[in-house]
Amino acid sequence: MTSHRRPLDTPQPAPRVPAAVFEGLFVRGLKAEGRLARELEALGYHMKKPEMDYPIALWQRAVTLARQEAFASLGEEDAYRQLGRQLVVGFAETLIGRVAAVALPMIGPARAMERVPRYLALMGRTDIHVTLTPVGDRGRRIHLTDRYNRPDLMAGGMERMLELTSAQPRITVEERSAEGYRLLVRW
Repeated sequence: MTSHRRPLDTPQPAPRVPAAVFEGLFVRGLKAEGRLARELEALGYHMKKPEMDYPIALWQRAVTLARQEAFASLGEEDAYRQLGRQLVVGFAETLIGRVAAVALPMIGPARAMERVPRYLALMGRTDIHVTLTPVGDRGRRIHLTDRYNRPDLMAGGMERMLELTSAQPRITVEERSAEGYRLLVRW
């Protein structure tokens, strides 16, 4: 079992989400335009004039908006899973994301899973505690203390990440709580 933790004795401020993550989902992944672009701007994200980073609450509102606009015909869990996939597709095209994505085909799914904390840090989420437990040779149970994202968003992102390693992942959300979630990842 691998665990990556930060000291719990000091309260952490709410995380901020780097502009590259917004760019990955909205500019490169979803290619937001029209009504979605206008509504994102009304929330405070200007695709043509991004800030360095944004409050996590703005990210949450923007993702909810994208779910309603881009995947309205899907059920909630499937919609967030598709958003997670689009986030990784688009983030892999950003300057920061290319650094991580270029190695994925060479390292394989097991090592990619071990790097999840590093990838989350690239996306500005150093606040998430990650615990990985092996499940045979081709699986991991991963517990994330993420109060801000839906587990389906993370599951979709991990699916796409593992596909970039040439794996065929199957990810199940095993547990959901206000403090995080647990995913079963198989390939």
